Amino acid sequence: MWVFVLNEIKHERILATDAARNDAMNLATAFEAHVRSTIRLMDIILLDMREDVLEHPDLRSHVNEELGAYGRFITQLAVIGKDGKLTFSNLGPTPKAVGLSDREHFRVHLDNPQADRLFISKPVLGRVSKQWTIQFTRPIHKDGQFAGVLVLSVPTSFFADYYQQINVGKDGTIALVGTDLSLRAIASGTSIPGRYGHFKVPEDRPYFDPKAPVYGFYEGVSSINGEYRLGAYRRLADDGVEVVVLLSPKDFMAAFDERRELLIASAGIISLLLAAVALLIFVLSNRYFQSTEKLRQAHDQLAQLANTDVLTGVSSRRSFLAGLEAELARARRHDESLSLLMLDIDHFKRVNDVHGHPIGDAVLKQFTATCASMLRAHDLFGRLGGEEFAIALPHTDLDGARSVAEKIRMAIEQAPLTTAAGNIGITVSIGVAQTHAGQHEIDQLIAWADKALYDAKHGGRNQVRVGRPEDEAEG
Repeated sequence: MWVFVLNEIKHERILATDAARNDAMNLATAFEAHVRSTIRLMDIILLDMREDVLEHPDLRSHVNEELGAYGRFITQLAVIGKDGKLTFSNLGPTPKAVGLSDREHFRVHLDNPQADRLFISKPVLGRVSKQWTIQFTRPIHKDGQFAGVLVLSVPTSFFADYYQQINVGKDGTIALVGTDLSLRAIASGTSIPGRYGHFKVPEDRPYFDPKAPVYGFYEGVSSINGEYRLGAYRRLADDGVEVVVLLSPKDFMAAFDERRELLIASAGIISLLLAAVALLIFVLSNRYFQSTEKLRQAHDQLAQLANTDVLTGVSSRRSFLAGLEAELARARRHDESLSLLMLDIDHFKRVNDVHGHPIGDAVLKQFTATCASMLRAHDLFGRLGGEEFAIALPHTDLDGARSVAEKIRMAIEQAPLTTAAGNIGITVSIGVAQTHAGQHEIDQLIAWADKALYDAKHGGRNQVRVGRPEDEAEG
């Protein structure tokens, strides 16, 4: 899920950035059209008024009448003589000794007296109007000679106020800059250091490169506040100015940031819910497995009780016979011998009658412990009932079985039980039978061993007898 969320955030970031690029270029295109139309209008006014400057008898009244239609659009129309002194201003009587020979918009025409072209200055603080204005100028010629400069002053606020009406975000910027790096007009949510008089745009900006396309995109650190900006520019090469639109990520990524926070919060909530569900499943599963384990343990205990003689710990009758059946089948598959011992404790009833059942139980426990100590790990040992036991000896022929039986008999005889009533000695009678390759059924094998046990009992007890197939025929 988080992979999907992160990919979705990455995708939406790209979409938001691409949309900001398109918005910046659309705004730059619109502002370029506005600047072009303004420049053309200023030039038309200059060309029209230049004829009047040379010929109209009441220039001031005529100028005020003509400029009245433009209101605050135009701050001043002035004439600078060829000596660089102000000779006319529609703002009022011409102050004496107002020298403008140092102004760039005068010197550019003085230095090129025959060139009749429009010049757009960088913002200057007017010596008569006392306002920051951009000067649109054309030279005045009389009799083919340079006679001065006609100046049309447009307040920088004209462009700034227009730009301010357009929403480029709280931290966005719209600027009109000259190819000479000077700032002509700007609208920005950030204060401009030095404002128009001294602020210079760094020359490393790609839109100042004359080899760069006349329009394009810009990404980088703002020269105003040092923060990252994304924007677009359009160059008016013939007029020496460029329109630049810079957008702040704080503005154009705001919707994306909200969407990102919503996605992360939603993913977090879903993750918590999934974690809670997983925890619940874990707890329930753990309880289930614990219950299952308890049931398994109970089942194992029941199986143990069913398969084990509680008193002696050896196999129960049912378990022993099942094991014997399996060993017979294995002997049949592998062509091996299998022997069976049937054991019966001699005079065990007398022990119970004389000493009581607790002593009898102790005798049974010692008896099984002694027998078990003499058997191999894979031998089977079970209690068939009362004082009767059986031992299955896999991989063992008749001679080997007789030897094991004799060792057990002697060990039992030589290990009396020590009790409060004194030592109690016991003996055991054992019947032995063998089958090879599982040729006989379990009932036959048990019958032979049981017949041999019977012979041992009636032959005087405390002895080992061997049963053979022919014994069955004789019986």
